[in-house]
Amino acid sequence: MLRAQLTLALLAFCSLFSKAQNAIEDYDSLSRLSSATLMESGRKLFEQRVASKALACFMIVGERFKANGNEANMELSIKALNNCGCVYKFLYFDYVQAYDYFIRAYDLCEAHHFDRFSPVVLVNLADLLNDYGLNYGSESMRQHATKLFELCMEKAYEQKNWELMTTAFFNLSSHDYDLDLSKFQLIFSDEIPPSTPDLSYVRLQYKGIESIQHKRYAEARGFFLQQLPLVSARWEPVRDTLSTYIAVAHTYVLEELYPLALGYLERGLQLSERNKLGDRVADVCLQISDCHRLMGDTVLQQYYYTLYLEKMDMVHRSRLSSVAELNYIHELKKQEAKATELSLRQKLQQYVILAIFIVLLVVIVSAVLLWRQNRRLHAANKMLFERYQRMMRAEAEEQKLRKSIAYSHSSLNEEQKEMLIFRVQEVMSDAKVICQQDFTLAGLAKLVDSNTTYVSQVINEKYGMTFSILLGNHRVKEACRRISEEGERYTTLTIEAIASGVGFKSRTAFINAFKREVGLTPSEYMRMANSEK
Repeated sequence: MLRAQLTLALLAFCSLFSKAQNAIEDYDSLSRLSSATLMESGRKLFEQRVASKALACFMIVGERFKANGNEANMELSIKALNNCGCVYKFLYFDYVQAYDYFIRAYDLCEAHHFDRFSPVVLVNLADLLNDYGLNYGSESMRQHATKLFELCMEKAYEQKNWELMTTAFFNLSSHDYDLDLSKFQLIFSDEIPPSTPDLSYVRLQYKGIESIQHKRYAEARGFFLQQLPLVSARWEPVRDTLSTYIAVAHTYVLEELYPLALGYLERGLQLSERNKLGDRVADVCLQISDCHRLMGDTVLQQYYYTLYLEKMDMVHRSRLSSVAELNYIHELKKQEAKATELSLRQKLQQYVILAIFIVLLVVIVSAVLLWRQNRRLHAANKMLFERYQRMMRAEAEEQKLRKSIAYSHSSLNEEQKEMLIFRVQEVMSDAKVICQQDFTLAGLAKLVDSNTTYVSQVINEKYGMTFSILLGNHRVKEACRRISEEGERYTTLTIEAIASGVGFKSRTAFINAFKREVGLTPSEYMRMANSEK
């Protein structure tokens, strides 16, 4: 086994070393081309999804401004840096590197007052932050992206750059159906020439979102479907088509027509897979999984959620596998001004070898840490489950003892507090009573022949908590009892159904109370209970 792993590692190293050697020759030939030729070649390579060579073309142009700081070179360098960010974002899915290049391009625009291009960089930067916010659930990042989109549209409107303004609006609105449309009515301005690319497309987008906000879903769907023959984006128009499919599916979801929504989502999945849009494939899989969840199909929900995790893992692994490829480009750039071709090759070999060993070491260490972490987590969850099982059995015995004591001390001469707490415990141990969703402190006081002030006081003194927390804890214990004793019948129920059955009014309240009381989520507890059986 170890020999096979070493063989694979050696083959991977040889492959990457060969790529690095070819890269030197490519870099030498590319360095002799003019900036204009490199920009055009880079654009074509980008469209062909040849990431490394496209990046090399743009990087060479991006660095030429340092050698010759005239205005023409400065303008090309800013555009090249912006294009480097696009390569990292769309082909390597590396948001960190993409952000770095977009920021560098924008800083140069500001420093050299290159105002006519700054909106272009802004729209790319905003789109990057918006995608990051969507993929990783960062609301603050999405809000920051919205501000950048708005700033971009203002600058584009001032410069009469209508195409960029429409692009910024679409990128902002393609995932946000709650957008404040009153801020963007300028896309219907009479100043905008009808010949502006994508003008009809984004106006339909505006109308579709407006219809959704007024709950006219069929009308919104009509607007979105009209967009499909109008897609004309110059770079990766398939992404606009995919966004339209998702928008149509969203209208069907809002109408609870889930099979129809799935039809468009599956078309979107095929489109993104066919065009190798790795980041969007994962996003569509997640939406399909959610749609099956709403339909109650847990099997397909889990299948597509697993597929989503696999696709996200592929995206991250593609970034990892490209480390050596990206590394040689950076090293070539560093060595260009201070070494001959022979010394450059020697140093590059050393860097590539080092990078390979570092990557292998990181992968091995990460795998070991992840394995150990999973083992510890599983063991901790099992301990929590077993401890709670023991606690439930102990409390059951204690309740029997309390009842016998209550009946033997039922004389009116007993202290009022002691008698009252016995009555409270007796009521709280009755699952039929506490699992009623309208069960309140007032209801408890009535059942124990007292008032809410006295009942609240004895609960606080006895348990050190409020009535609502005590009630939640007892309901969680009842849920655990049902899961443990009723077995398979409960494994087919959703979390919402179990929560409602024990008196909780929402899934969130149930999960929070369960986690506070048991230390596990309901799903984790059910898995533990099933494994025990």
